[in-house]
Amino acid sequence: MTIGISIHESGYLDFKTYYIHFVFCYFTTEFSELVSYMKMLRLMQGVLVSLFYYLTHR
Repeated sequence: MTIGISIHESGYLDFKTYYIHFVFCYFTTEFSELVSYMKMLRLMQGVLVSLFYYLTHR
């Protein structure tokens, strides 16, 4: 969920570019077991409701 929140603060326009060009370059120490982009899309589907709630109530 951290990656889902941080894209909204990053200025990137789409998740694919953000994940491939930013997360894989700069978050490898924070997330030692990064998954592929396609797997991340499947994982993000499970946190969409929580992410929506966070973004609308912060």
